[in-house]
Amino acid sequence: MKTALLAGVAVLLLAGSAQAAEKCVNPDGTQDPVCAERNDEDWGGEPRQRVTVAPPLPPGPPPLGWVYGPYTMCGDPPRCSTGVVNVPADGLNVRVVPNGPAVMSLVNGVPLIPLDKQGDWLLVAAGCDLTPTFAWSWTAGVPLNRCWVYF
Repeated sequence: MKTALLAGVAVLLLAGSAQAAEKCVNPDGTQDPVCAERNDEDWGGEPRQRVTVAPPLPPGPPPLGWVYGPYTMCGDPPRCSTGVVNVPADGLNVRVVPNGPAVMSLVNGVPLIPLDKQGDWLLVAAGCDLTPTFAWSWTAGVPLNRCWVYF
């Protein structure tokens, strides 16, 4: 039993070292005796460019998503600082991008804080803490949310 266990461990170690050896190949095809990690200057040609991405979001509440502006009571920010969901349906769809896929829906009366505008679409933040209604939007098949009521 011990012999079989030791033989199995030896096979695993040999297989692992064979895989590691395959990864230590120079660009010209020769075997690298030292498998050192490459830095940016080792890739030949010009050094690789580094990109730093800064979030393009204004300070303030985190954005919830994009809504269709005419279905709110604030269609022209920054002239209005808050808006309210007002749709003749179960809820207003919140989308990832303007006219993109819906990720949630908001019931009538949910306060919204407009952050940006692109055409008729508003990037909004929730004006309250949201909670699920445990119902779904019939039009988009996404969760329907409402403001949390604190007692």
